[in-house]
Amino acid sequence: MYRKYLGKYNDLLLFLLLMPVINTINYHLTYSRIRWDWYTYTTYFIDLAQGYIAWWLGRMVIVWLDRKMPYENAMAKRIFVQIFLTNLVIQVYLIFITELVNALFGDGPLPLKFYTYNLFIFFIWVLVVNGIYIGYYFHSQWYTVKSLRESDKNLRSTGFEVMMGNTIHNVHFESIIGFYIDDKTSYLLTKDQRRFIIDSSLNKISPKLPEELFFRLNRKYIVHRDWIKGYKKEINGKLIVDFKKGAPFENNQIISRTIAPEFKRWFSATAYRS
Repeated sequence: MYRKYLGKYNDLLLFLLLMPVINTINYHLTYSRIRWDWYTYTTYFIDLAQGYIAWWLGRMVIVWLDRKMPYENAMAKRIFVQIFLTNLVIQVYLIFITELVNALFGDGPLPLKFYTYNLFIFFIWVLVVNGIYIGYYFHSQWYTVKSLRESDKNLRSTGFEVMMGNTIHNVHFESIIGFYIDDKTSYLLTKDQRRFIIDSSLNKISPKLPEELFFRLNRKYIVHRDWIKGYKKEINGKLIVDFKKGAPFENNQIISRTIAPEFKRWFSATAYRS
């Protein structure tokens, strides 16, 4: 159930274990002599509770920034704003709660030296926490790319599934010329002129194909890159596809003005297959 509160960061166990370590290090950095008595234990657990709250506040800022300012839009700006805001929120909270606890249980205002030293330590830990979450982002990106590569590898190894009678067969992508619509029925056409009826629309077929091999030209055709020779520009921004010799398609297939820029980029990026 706790996952709905954690969102995409599965970090609960990490900080349950990490915060006591941080708090212990802070104690040794702050106090030259530590008396192991009830006062030390009490203040230690109070500081630990404050640390968990401070971490959660910083985490909320990071999750909010994930929605408002994704890393992909401006990486350097996002990191700078994240460090600034998390440090501001956490430092303000720690100053407030420290003064509150000291007013209730202390014996006078805290000296300025306490803040100049401890706020610097807090800032270092804020940087550490930010580093962890930035690391989460890059790990997530790496894992996504890895998953896509594995998915693409599996896709290429299986090919496209077609029905032959009651049996499913895989047609290798390099054997496919393209897909087309004829009388509201979808067909797959192979190099050896075999034609298979596909019980799916082109909208559903397109996501199942390797992007660098196939392009959806219009409502009627998805064509393999090897069968596209080039294109001609029209005055109105549309394109006319030039198929290679022997391509079993109707000539003068038009690509709309809205799709034309995407087709040009795809055609240039896959020029190595020409």
